Amino acid sequence: MSLLRRAVRAVGERRFFVPSGAGDPWTIPTNGSLAAYTAAGVPVTEETAMQLIAVYACVRIISTALSGLPLDAVRMKGEVRRPLDPPPLVVSDPFGGTNSLARLTRRVGMQQMAVSCLLRGNAYAVVLQRDRYYRPTMLQVLHPDRVDVTLDSTGRRQYTVNRAPVDADDIVHIAAMAPPESPKGVSVIQAARQSIGLGLAAEEFGAKFFGQGAHMSGIVQVPGDLDRERARQLKESFQASHGGLSNAHTVGVLTGGAEWKPISVTPEDAQFLGTRAAQNLDIAMLFGIPPHMLGQVDRTTSWGTGIEQQSLGFLKYTLAPWIGLFEDAWSAMLPAPQVARFNVEGLLRTDTAGRYAVYMMARNAGLMTIDEIRAKEDLAPLPDGAGADPFVPLNSSGAGLPTDGADPGAQTPKSAAESGKEP
Repeated sequence: MSLLRRAVRAVGERRFFVPSGAGDPWTIPTNGSLAAYTAAGVPVTEETAMQLIAVYACVRIISTALSGLPLDAVRMKGEVRRPLDPPPLVVSDPFGGTNSLARLTRRVGMQQMAVSCLLRGNAYAVVLQRDRYYRPTMLQVLHPDRVDVTLDSTGRRQYTVNRAPVDADDIVHIAAMAPPESPKGVSVIQAARQSIGLGLAAEEFGAKFFGQGAHMSGIVQVPGDLDRERARQLKESFQASHGGLSNAHTVGVLTGGAEWKPISVTPEDAQFLGTRAAQNLDIAMLFGIPPHMLGQVDRTTSWGTGIEQQSLGFLKYTLAPWIGLFEDAWSAMLPAPQVARFNVEGLLRTDTAGRYAVYMMARNAGLMTIDEIRAKEDLAPLPDGAGADPFVPLNSSGAGLPTDGADPGAQTPKSAAESGKEP
């Protein structure tokens, strides 16, 4: 962007985008609401996919875990990171909701962008305000259907919001996995539409199996032929007397030579539970979620030998790629050498004994002070700076305490009686 254009634009500029066709019943439907039928016979869209409990659970787990991580701004000096205090507004309060109920909080805004990435492969936010140095200070989350992006001849992205062009410097775009020369990420809903459709069909079949009966539970056989009216009356009478939950264990009486013959569940009907379990594993594999997080605890897993190891695998193989995408997007809005970093220490916390053992090793190696350890345990620092020295031995009883000028290594002075001198 030219210096002239930057000078013309006022500092603290506000820009609001109203959804196109909001409240208009004649508006063109968005891409996410267009029905796309699958071979299973059910439509799979952004809305219907979330009706599949496995999809909803995967999106919920990743989006809440990502948005719940603290986001810090650090200054890089080689490999050393120095946290900025206070951090820039775009890091501490990117959506303006900390002191305003009319805006999104950082956690809610991050979660909405994560949901967009997980379902649509792309997340967008527009810059609403900038500071006097032309750095973004406030963002607004945009629905992916309102944004279109293309590439010009130089490979630079060009954006339109509600079909109106918007400068690329004003758009924060987080794209998931994408093929080469594609300005957009791949939508999981489109890529796995058939698998998700099979899961939705299995859930619909299961609901009808219990709600309406996907098969006949039995037949009433009578000798001779019945006309349509008498057959209907017999059916309604039998169902009124013996059907439903309230009549599940009542005694049935059939007259006129009628005979009840139950029909067993066919193996094909009984397999829908197995189909649902298999689909849950497929959806977990699609989103990279450990099976135990979806309730699949009846089989072995390669994610680790225990819940702790599996949680570390979830952080490494599932969350880490998404964390990197969001960190890159936020770091691009900060001046070099500042970068944005998520603090994942909360996910790495083990049990109390394990944490204290790690603290002890870090303390003995001089990597952490007592005050730093206490801060991680939400404890106040020791008074008078007693816990700020990383090199004070742990077995020093008076470490950090005032000594009134006395030499800590000197011998204790003897009394007058012991020295043989007059007092």
